[in-house]
Amino acid sequence: MVSIDPANSSKPKIDLIPWDPTSPQHVERLVQQRITCGWDDEYVESWRKTQESGKLNIQWIVLADSDLEKDAKILKHTEEHPQEKEPLLDTAISFGGKPRDIPSPQRSFIPIGHICLGPPSENYLNLGYVPKTEGFYWISNFYVSRALQGTGLGKIAMDTVENLAVSEPLCAKTLGLNTIDKVDAGREEKYEALGLVIPPNGMRGEVIKVINMWKSCLVQKLIPRENHGIGMLYS
Repeated sequence: MVSIDPANSSKPKIDLIPWDPTSPQHVERLVQQRITCGWDDEYVESWRKTQESGKLNIQWIVLADSDLEKDAKILKHTEEHPQEKEPLLDTAISFGGKPRDIPSPQRSFIPIGHICLGPPSENYLNLGYVPKTEGFYWISNFYVSRALQGTGLGKIAMDTVENLAVSEPLCAKTLGLNTIDKVDAGREEKYEALGLVIPPNGMRGEVIKVINMWKSCLVQKLIPRENHGIGMLYS
């Protein structure tokens, strides 16, 4: 069993690689990770068309070659999730609804999580919780391998996706995200089913740090979320 001491770890470095909805291997891996995450695996098939259209922008979280602990982290991840040990290929021909050049030479990688930039909930829009404005993206479907949580990957992933969101082709102007509410009804059953300890502050530890670190963003409001957690809106 590989052991990584977060206190002595170097700062993680990651790349974000678009999910390829036309690849059976990419689709199956996303299903596996959503099952491990604990929800929404049943929606992966429906995400294929919305990814191709650019309405959803799911990306794999991949350890960069420059991460000094890349091999140890991947080994720790695959030991805990052996069904994910086979590498994927970078094959997505579009991102954000626009053509994308596949890198040459083609890259193989083992994703240790995923994150999505997509539209806000229709329910939020209809109830007036969030504005119907251009350039609004909701950060969702955020998952980091449980084997590597607590190593700083969550914060780095959020920093990276924020920088990517405001760049071409998305050019985001407003970002929102969901967090876990400490008064979430039924959370004891959810965490018990996943074999997890309930975080004392009501959120996954890495997420609350990320929110506090978003120096370029201003928290505007908290809004109720129908399934799990609360929403936070930034601009």
